[in-house]
Amino acid sequence: MIKNILFGVDGSPGSEAARDAAIDLALRLDARLEVIHVVDSRMLEFPLVAPQAGVIGWNPGAVNGLQQALRQRGETLLAETAAVAEKAGVPLVTSLEFGHPAQILSDVQSRTELVVLGRQGEHSKTAPDITGSTMERFIRRADRPCLVTPGAYRPISKILVGVDGSPSAGRALREAVDLANALKLPLVILTVAEKESDRDRAQQINIEAHCIARAHDCAAAACVAVGVPAPTVMEKCAETGCDLVVLGSHGHGWIYDRLIGSVAAHVVSSGQAPVLLVR
Repeated sequence: MIKNILFGVDGSPGSEAARDAAIDLALRLDARLEVIHVVDSRMLEFPLVAPQAGVIGWNPGAVNGLQQALRQRGETLLAETAAVAEKAGVPLVTSLEFGHPAQILSDVQSRTELVVLGRQGEHSKTAPDITGSTMERFIRRADRPCLVTPGAYRPISKILVGVDGSPSAGRALREAVDLANALKLPLVILTVAEKESDRDRAQQINIEAHCIARAHDCAAAACVAVGVPAPTVMEKCAETGCDLVVLGSHGHGWIYDRLIGSVAAHVVSSGQAPVLLVR
């Protein structure tokens, strides 16, 4: 069972959703909570831009001032987050780091069992090449389960897990079963066959997964569908009333080493439910 949760804040609506998800799960799982803010060092590696006068030349004094301002902003965000958590009755530990956000998250993930991130970060629209891809870059390096939240979070009441017979899907199934049992929630086990001729194989995979869930006393329902995997996952999530999708991060046609273009990427970027990715 998850007993340590780490989440990131950057002042964006996306990080507020991650905060709400992390606090909710910490309460329900009686887990230890840590919040981290990473001051993106890349903001200090380029010439400063003045609001009206254009680009200013490199100025060590100005850079030091910017660094201090960014630190103070990070401390404020952490203090505000701690206040929200305290009001909810969840104590947390705060961390302020300097560096590239995805790399820092990769470095510190070993001290937790679940990382929670918002789908869209602080600069995802204004400067996507700088910080908007932090979530994607971290997922490529993650060896801990990562929960990616959409723009708003609602408490989880039903879980859908995708299985395809791969080892990573098996690990995702075990994570989903443990989480469903810990939260006392129903689980839907979904297998998608891309062609009608693959239905029998998908059915067998689903039966095996369902047997594993039932062996762990999990209230699980089986579901087999035929179609394009990504939209089918989202469709079945909505149809079954699930508000969390669990997927393996490396599968047979589910998720590739590179997240771009994969089924998970489409579910993460287009779905309305949080997605838990398990390596």
